[in-house]
Parts: sequence; C-alpha cells; structure tokens
Amino acid sequence: MNSETTHRISRDLAVAKHGMVAAKHPWAVRAALDVLRQGGNAVDAAVTAAFSIGVLEPWMSGIGGGGFMTIQMADGRRKVVDYFARAPLAAKPDMYELTGDFGHSVVGFQGVKDQANAYGPRSAAVPGMVAGMAAALEQYGTISLGRAVQPAIGFAEEGLPINWYNGMLLGSQLTTIQRDAETARIFLRHGVTPAPLFGDVVPSIPQSELAQTLRRIADHGPDGFYRGEVAERIAEHMQATGGIITTDDLAKYRATLVDPLVITYRDVELVLLPYQAGGTTIAETFNIVEGCDLRSTGFNTATSLHHIAEASRRAYADRFAYVGDPDFVDIDWSVLASKIYAAGRRAEIEPDRVVPAAPGAGVARGRTTESVPAGDGGCTTHLSVVDAEGNMVSLTQTLTLIFGSAVTVPGTGVLLNDTMNLFDPLPGRNNSIAPFKRPASSMAHVVAVQDGTPILAVGAPGGRRIMDTCMQMALDVIEFGLDIQSACGAPLIDCAGPELLVDDRIPESTRATLQAKGHNVVPVEVSFSPRGFASPTGVTVDSSTGLRYGGADPFGIGIAAGH
Repeated sequence: MNSETTHRISRDLAVAKHGMVAAKHPWAVRAALDVLRQGGNAVDAAVTAAFSIGVLEPWMSGIGGGGFMTIQMADGRRKVVDYFARAPLAAKPDMYELTGDFGHSVVGFQGVKDQANAYGPRSAAVPGMVAGMAAALEQYGTISLGRAVQPAIGFAEEGLPINWYNGMLLGSQLTTIQRDAETARIFLRHGVTPAPLFGDVVPSIPQSELAQTLRRIADHGPDGFYRGEVAERIAEHMQATGGIITTDDLAKYRATLVDPLVITYRDVELVLLPYQAGGTTIAETFNIVEGCDLRSTGFNTATSLHHIAEASRRAYADRFAYVGDPDFVDIDWSVLASKIYAAGRRAEIEPDRVVPAAPGAGVARGRTTESVPAGDGGCTTHLSVVDAEGNMVSLTQTLTLIFGSAVTVPGTGVLLNDTMNLFDPLPGRNNSIAPFKRPASSMAHVVAVQDGTPILAVGAPGGRRIMDTCMQMALDVIEFGLDIQSACGAPLIDCAGPELLVDDRIPESTRATLQAKGHNVVPVEVSFSPRGFASPTGVTVDSSTGLRYGGADPFGIGIAAGH
C-alpha cells in the first residue's frame, strides 16, 4: 500500500521483423528507417541518423564534433571508426593558465583561467565527424555520402521546431548561448530562448548556413568540409578570435579504423571501444563481476550493487592512472582487459565492506605518469541500428559540453566542439595536451555477439556516467534478462565520482545496506532535467525468432522504431 501518489514515466518496447533504430530524436530515427526500407544497411542508416541528429540536437553533436562508431557485420567483420576530435597542431601542454580550483564541470581537472579550455575559440579541437562518416560508408556502407546527408539538409532548411523539451533545454543554456554572437543569432530570438506557445504556433530554429555546408559535403565529400571555403572560414574565424585551428589542421585530419576491444562475458562476446575511450574501463569491470555470480545475487540487490560498485571503482582507479591516447601513452593495454588481471582485482573486494581502490600493478611500461579523472560533460548523443541481415551499429558522438565551445563559425552554421576540455591541462600527465593528440573519452557503447549473431547494441550520452550506465545496461539484458526497453528505464548507480550515486527508485532498504557497507550513498532523483545518470538507447535481436527490439530512455524525446 502506497502512502502517496507515485509519478511513473515509461515507454513501450518496440518490436519489428526487419530492422530497428534507436536514437535521440524521432525524425532521425525515421530518416534512418527510410534508408533501411530502401535497401540500405545498418551503416548507411547510422550515418544518415548521425548527420540528422547533428541538426536536430545541434547542441549535443554535429559536424563540428567527433565520436566513435562500432560496426559489427553479420558475417563477422567488425571495426571501430575513431573520429574523435584532435588537438590542433599548435596545441601545447601548457597552453592554458591554471587556477587553484578544480574547474566548473564534471571533468574534474584543475581549473583554467576564464574557462578557456571549455568555452571560446581556444577550446575547439579539430572536428572529426565528417571524416568518420565518410570512412564508415566507404568501407562498410552501400549508399553515397551525398544520399546520407540529404535528410539533414532538409531538416536544416525547414527549421527545428521547438517543443517543450528543447525549449526547456535552450532556456537552461541561455548564458552559454550568449557567449557568442553568431550562436546567439541562430538560437535566440530578441535575446531570449524561443519557447513553444499554446495553440498552433510553434517557433522554429532555421539553420540555413548549416544546410549550405551540408550541401557542400554532399557535393564534394569530406573535402567540402576539410578543404576549400568551409575550412578557410573556420581557420579565418579562429585566427580572428584567438583560436588555433588552421587549414593545415583540417586538411590533415583522418578518421582511424581500429580493431575493437573484444572480451567474453559468460557465453557472449562484448565488442567494446578500445584504448582512450571508455571500453577498456568497462571491460575491466565486466571481467571482475563475471566471477561474482550476479545472476544468483539478483537484479539491483544490495549484494549485486556492492560488487558492481567495487569492481567499477577499481576500473576507474586504473583509468585515471593510466588511460590516454595510445600514440602518446606507453601502457600494456592487454593487461587492463585480461581475465587474470581482473581476478587479482576481484580478490581485493570484500562482501561486507568497501575496500578503497588504488591503481593496480603491471600496467605501466614506460611513459606513464599519474593522471586525474577524465570525462566529457554530457553534450553527447547515441544511436543504435540493426538491419534485416543482422548487421549492427552503435554510435556515440559529441560536442563535449552542451553547445560545445559555444562558437559558431559565421557563414557555415558549424558549432564547434570544446574537446580541449577533455585534456588534463596540467603538463606531464597521460592525458595532457599534445599536438594532434586525442583526449581520453568516456564513450563506452557496447555491442554483444552470441554464437556469431549480433544480439545487442546499447549506448548513452551523459559524460563520465556513460561508462557505468552502458555496463549496467549490458548486464541488465545479458545477466538479468531484462528486455531492452525495461533496461533503458531501469534504476542505475554510478561510481564515477567519490560518492555512490543511487537512483532513488532503488528501495531505501537497499540504499541503507549499501551505506552500512561503507558506500557514500547519494540518492538521485531521475527526471527529464537533470537526467541524473547517462541516458540510454539500444536495440536487441532475439536469435531464435529473428525479431528486433528497441528501447529508449523514457526521460527524453528519443525513440526506438522498426519496420
């Protein structure tokens, strides 16, 4: 018996026979589904959705940012497209003046004067999104880049209607938008954020300059962005305003195709992001909890959550100490993802009390120095796709903080990222700044394969909380048997900071038991804003029936839909 009314937010599970798309805006989902219906594959649909979502959620991602795409083909081929933004060639480890505090965001690094690494032209890194999409289509797609960009061009020309959700979001970011005259011109009306009105009048945000830039990309491929007029406008604006991106930086950028990190969890292969992304961290967590028999201890019980939290804390300790761009950091990556190493870390965990987590031994080889927490601030999006053949894609991309650098290049509509914020501004660390270096990223989407069949693709935006959310989403489906929609709406915990954040929908008695074990439990109310944890979407395949399922975070406007 309840003593008070309870507010419940939920979504229905999406079911289809042929293909399924889950993304953060309904229009992007439908654009991707059109590609699937017309015979395109999962990569074609994912690229189409990625360009579209950059127009429909322009404050979260877009052609001014970067990310990662995991491609798992039904025939067993698999790759990760790394199109994360890189530091400009003129970047230096000591390029920012430091302050004595620890910054303004969840990144957790030492503060920078005037937040110059988070806002303004000096916070922008070289964007990778266009190069990444082109590389994915060239290697695994069946449609042209021009075809994939067409829906995004249409959305930019027509204008983005402002509903209650993005009206609320814009209103919360007024100060950030006002930092840049061009950004304010596009996203504000008479100095204030547009808001939906009663009746038939719905304000919209046209992005005509962005449509022109997208058309150049459609006509000229990556050169329409990285060379020629658009590149020159970006470089000229950077030079005029104190930024350091040049035409040489843009012309030099290439997306990188790398092998994913693959581990086993029981009878399932987990296909994860390697190296400086979050996949290495959640791989260690999966390997540790694999020996904890979570299936017996049960879904979201105090015992299960204690083991998950203690495993995650050890993975984070190793991340903060060792992880960085593999071109610059000399560690033994295989150790972090090994079962033997995880067994040693698991032996440190006690069932009834918290044991402080320190970095493990045997990882560093040479050029390793102690680092501090790294993670993006949540201006991110995720989408997952499975097609009729069983090809599966999981994609996460970002501008880093919401509205990125807040700098929009006049005449292009390109809102630039602030990925320099993800570097440690202190020199001499694994994740310190260096020319053309990639910072550590919290992106950690998961693809799962069972008996050769891709069965799960899940991911989330949400800064450093992405890692624990993606790990728990995969556990909820694989270990505890939740359907993908139930998993997207399930209560979560997070260990990314010193506290143990616990969704307040988890019973008070469970939270009290965790507190008694020594966890610094902080209850978190989950709502539309702030979300509290990362915001998942995902797709699954039932290998026995072939049915495709999709789920989306109920606390948002994203959907899953199939055909």
